[in-house]
Amino acid sequence: MSEPAPIGPHAARLLARGPHWAVYTKPAGMTVVAGRGVPRPTLLDVAEAELGAARPVHRLDKPTTGCCIVALTALGQQTLSDAFRRRVVDKRYVAIVEGSPTWTTLVVDARLARVDDPEVDPERRPGKKAPLAIQTVSDDGDRALTRLQVLARGNGVTLVLARPETGRMHQIRCHLAHVGFPIVGDTLYGARGRFVADQELALHAAGVCFPRPEGGREVAVAPLPSTWWGYGKEQALDLGRVKDAMVELLKAAHPAARAPSQPPSKSPPKQPSTTRPTRPAGTGARGSPSAGGARSAPSRRGGRPGR
Repeated sequence: MSEPAPIGPHAARLLARGPHWAVYTKPAGMTVVAGRGVPRPTLLDVAEAELGAARPVHRLDKPTTGCCIVALTALGQQTLSDAFRRRVVDKRYVAIVEGSPTWTTLVVDARLARVDDPEVDPERRPGKKAPLAIQTVSDDGDRALTRLQVLARGNGVTLVLARPETGRMHQIRCHLAHVGFPIVGDTLYGARGRFVADQELALHAAGVCFPRPEGGREVAVAPLPSTWWGYGKEQALDLGRVKDAMVELLKAAHPAARAPSQPPSKSPPKQPSTTRPTRPAGTGARGSPSAGGARSAPSRRGGRPGR
């Protein structure tokens, strides 16, 4: 796999393709699928214009950049959607968060429940989802598990690798805010500072490994948007560590290099939301677990996160 050159913040570019699939790098501000009030072109519009056909498989939030898989055939859509449902797609995101965690690695196992905003569309039909919604941690929600790893520390901010093993809306954003370290620029989940002018929040889908419908596995890597590097320099944050993390993704994709981790069961019994640090962590950081075992991690804000 050859590493693509850095890209500008507004370009959607084809990273890899096969007979049934394609992987694009999505820029900030672009949605994946068309809808009411959605600006065009969408990522599917771009794929259709370049490749003749495109079907959705999964989505990235509008402000999130990076790897997004689209299907080119009905077979591709069916098999890739099934791979996401079976949790055999290895997704690697990088985020810059506010603060400095005391932990190096952390497993966040916290159920998420969707909260619609009735003020956005007060005349919508009963039962219809609002255009704007957030997630909140709730024991009555859906299972959500995210593995976190600190890659580098800077001036009051930290570069974190996030591996979501489930695919809930806003999962990484809500889980990071839940443990006290919201993503830079993510005011929807309690962040205080801004990121960069042309990207709302510092979340990037850096790499993905998935089973090809035609056989074998594919690894695609999306380079960081060019604006990230200026921010990293200002904050003395070593963004070069992202490349090291993508090398680990290549190793994980090779069966001889590392056995794949077992995904969480699809229907586990309900249990309280917890976080599990891989080693004891001291106190003092915002929202970090205390030493002495796993416990429910306190949210930075009670109930619904502030905007």
